[in-house]
Amino acid sequence: MQLNRISAIWTLAHVAAELDGDEDWLCDIIGEMEPEDGVIQVYGPPLGEDGTIAFSASGVENLRNLIDIHKAKRS
Repeated sequence: MQLNRISAIWTLAHVAAELDGDEDWLCDIIGEMEPEDGVIQVYGPPLGEDGTIAFSASGVENLRNLIDIHKAKRS
């Protein structure tokens, strides 16, 4: 039996503030990520809310790598 080893997640807003990033720009990058990359959608009250994007520790690291790739393409 495989156990989930994620002990904490970080919201998009938190990660954006930590990385001095723009949430809208990060949303474009996140579109390239899959759940296997450590990104998940979190839902909570109120019902019908779209939820928020969150990341496992490996997801934050994968996002950092994607940010570096996109910044390199810009220059």
